[in-house]
Amino acid sequence: MPDLLLRAHIWLVATLFPLLERLLPLRGLLWLAEQPSGWTPYRGVPSDRIVALVDRRLSRPRQMRRRRCLRQGMTLFHFLRLAGVTAELRIGVLGPAASGRRLQGHCWVNIAGRDLYPPSGNFVVLLTRVFTAEDSNVSDKA
Repeated sequence: MPDLLLRAHIWLVATLFPLLERLLPLRGLLWLAEQPSGWTPYRGVPSDRIVALVDRRLSRPRQMRRRRCLRQGMTLFHFLRLAGVTAELRIGVLGPAASGRRLQGHCWVNIAGRDLYPPSGNFVVLLTRVFTAEDSNVSDKA
């Protein structure tokens, strides 16, 4: 039953993300990804299982094709927080290599020194959000 609940929760968050991305600035999306603070209903679920479920849900995006990494990274970071797993969300940019090319952005997650959805190229990290397992112990102590 917990696995079914987790899969349904991932489905719901991934489905709503494109709508939220249109309505909220990046700061609002980050705030939502970091909520609820201290609540870890999926504690004990291995990070590899969460990664596999998020990958499975977002393997063939119908929306946000050019921003797939943002949707994957934010969704994964949110569920790793809910599992109490130490994780780092990174957002970076790669400047245009030649005139006329667009600025490229990328979002990825780092777990225990392992980059998931790593960028290809020399990206400059502009934003980092870190969640540690100790952060989730706030409500456990009360």
